[in-house]
Amino acid sequence: MRIEYINPFVEATFEVLSEILKEGNLRRGELFLKRSPTPNYGVSIIIGLTGPASGRVLLDMPPNTAKKLISAISGDEVKDLNDIGKSALGEIANMIVGNAITKLYKKGFTFALTPPTVITGNDYTIDTPQIETLVVPVIFGEDKLEINIALKEA
Repeated sequence: MRIEYINPFVEATFEVLSEILKEGNLRRGELFLKRSPTPNYGVSIIIGLTGPASGRVLLDMPPNTAKKLISAISGDEVKDLNDIGKSALGEIANMIVGNAITKLYKKGFTFALTPPTVITGNDYTIDTPQIETLVVPVIFGEDKLEINIALKEA
């Protein structure tokens, strides 16, 4: 996976989350690779990508973090993950990935993306066979979101 594909997603995540949360205390955790599927935190948003590389970007977070993001974007405290909240999470993912795709386009890379899919629940795994996944943790206060980037050059 080329680093020039990765950085725009990390930058876009920090930009969008900083704007939504109105706080500057976002920090990046230690990067790591996933070579096999692992359980997720309970809320995942997946967007597929095709272009010079194909694969997916997955935003993974605990339900409380998801509720915090939905509350920040809606202006109202959210207590459960209903359909409107899931739609808001999909829109946050669209903002992040759309911003990253724009950055990549300015570097000469053209990608197409799928609509976001929001998955909630316990005891599920998401596997991207034969594509190594780079995980970038984003930490803000007590909350954590992981950007999982799995891209394989075409």
